[in-house]
Amino acid sequence: MKKISLMLAVIVAMVAAQPASAQLGGALKSLGNKAAGAVQNAAQKGVKDAVQNAQDAKVEKDAQAARSRTVVGKIIYVSSTTGSARADGLTPEKPMKDLQKAIDVAEENDLIYVAEGNYLGNMDRGYIECGKFGSSAQSPGKFIGIVGGFSTDFSERDVIKHVTKLQPVDQKFIAPLLNFNARRPYGYNGPVGNVLIDGLVFDFGENNLYCAANVDDERTGTPNAGVLTGRFIEPDAAPNVPKVGFANGDEYALHMDVEGNVKVTNCIFVNCRDYGLMAAMYKGHMEVCNNIFISCRYAACQIWGTTRDEDIEKVSLDFHHNTVLFTWTRTKAFEDMGQGFRFMNGIRTIDVHNNIFGCNSNCGVERCRYESNKAMEAAKVSNLYDNYYFANRRDLEIASSGAASISVPASRIEEVDEHLIGPKYERNMDLPEGNDDFINAIDKSYLEGFLSLKIISSQSYNANSAANQVNRMFGMNQQGSEIVRPSMYCNKYPWEKAKDLFGKVPGYGAQMPQ
Repeated sequence: MKKISLMLAVIVAMVAAQPASAQLGGALKSLGNKAAGAVQNAAQKGVKDAVQNAQDAKVEKDAQAARSRTVVGKIIYVSSTTGSARADGLTPEKPMKDLQKAIDVAEENDLIYVAEGNYLGNMDRGYIECGKFGSSAQSPGKFIGIVGGFSTDFSERDVIKHVTKLQPVDQKFIAPLLNFNARRPYGYNGPVGNVLIDGLVFDFGENNLYCAANVDDERTGTPNAGVLTGRFIEPDAAPNVPKVGFANGDEYALHMDVEGNVKVTNCIFVNCRDYGLMAAMYKGHMEVCNNIFISCRYAACQIWGTTRDEDIEKVSLDFHHNTVLFTWTRTKAFEDMGQGFRFMNGIRTIDVHNNIFGCNSNCGVERCRYESNKAMEAAKVSNLYDNYYFANRRDLEIASSGAASISVPASRIEEVDEHLIGPKYERNMDLPEGNDDFINAIDKSYLEGFLSLKIISSQSYNANSAANQVNRMFGMNQQGSEIVRPSMYCNKYPWEKAKDLFGKVPGYGAQMPQ
């Protein structure tokens, strides 16, 4: 990875995340006051000329909105190893220490640059928040950017070399690793805001509760000696085996309640016990690109719209160039969930393309929800094209109300009704041969364990058990027991190896971060 200057890094972080006017704003901030003034004057003149040449009021209004979006804020620097609790973080030489504090003091349009290290929130509580979880109306958060992957002196940005982690170790909490709210007040008609999450590693692996690895005890769900742990222990489960880890609640990795221009990129979501990325999207566009989702439970990515029916046309989502592997079901019985990506309600246009979906225990992609308003459902655009698939239980699953779902292999996605998948549906296919670099980048023991996965289920009934004797006395149903023992279930994946998956298949999946 090449060296880049501090000022150039501002442009790299923001240009990909924002529309042309906001890109210009990022450039203005990063090039210094003198250059900023010159560029800003040119930008304002260009917008002014466009307005003067406009022939109708709509162009005038759009130009005014573009001008307002050129406003950018300051940069706040954060380093867990070289920062100070009392620093203002306004220069690379005096970074803050606490990412949570930086978020708290940040203002609209600010960027937060985060150096390598592990960030655990205020007083190491284990989670970080921009606005309160589940309270976007009362705690609307703010429109800012968080950019990880910097060296401790902020002279270089490389998200693979300088890892910025949210990786709790022994904390017990009930919250997402990062909750991010960014909502305008109801009725607001001003310019949309911009949100950027770039270059963070979300890892629950050091915190999750697992059975201790033991290939000789099938109760532990250890498929082979090379896998780090036995199976994940679901909430309220308590197998009588040695355990490792700390907590097993249903917390999200990244939860967002947002609107405007939103981008999540160059991130790793690994060992997530309740979704990798879960988001509620109001009016605006969300782009999720160049991320790695690996060993997530429930689903890797689930995003739905939260606006009114008449505003659904103003909500769009682009999910592209992501690598999505080993998504696990809700329970060890493999009953439900386990999707890589889910087409959800409340979004008019969803584009899913140039991704790799592999080894997902239910399906790579699910078309799972239908709008109650039939006209809204008919107008939805659910594009699924140019994706690679391998070793999923299903490549595409089409949910059906009151009937069994439909399993569709990649080679037959073009046969799905256009109102469900389309109008873009082309070039979905199995991972082509010759991608050995990609397969070899996957942890070998984990992959072998998944490919040889088996589930042992047994039932028993004892009429003379104490419970059944009491039940008979009161006319209640008799009870039996069922034991389900999978050879593998949501075991811990080595997070360091997740980084190896960047850039292994040209044009598909997560590419090398820029």
